[in-house]
Amino acid sequence: MITVRIGRLPGRIEELALESGSVVADALEVSALDPEGYEVRVNGAPTDLEAELTDGDTVLLVKKIKGNC
Repeated sequence: MITVRIGRLPGRIEELALESGSVVADALEVSALDPEGYEVRVNGAPTDLEAELTDGDTVLLVKKIKGNC
């Protein structure tokens, strides 16, 4: 088992216990979070839904912000 923190920014962050070998998509499913319209980050770095998680990781959904280009 691994423990990860997951949440949406701004918003609440919760702690989950997952099976070893779980990926980001598994964590989102267990927490009932929808990544639509958000950038997914693990420990601050952008990632995809198939990235494997390790014990102590933090998964955040960050609102996509368009720059002034």
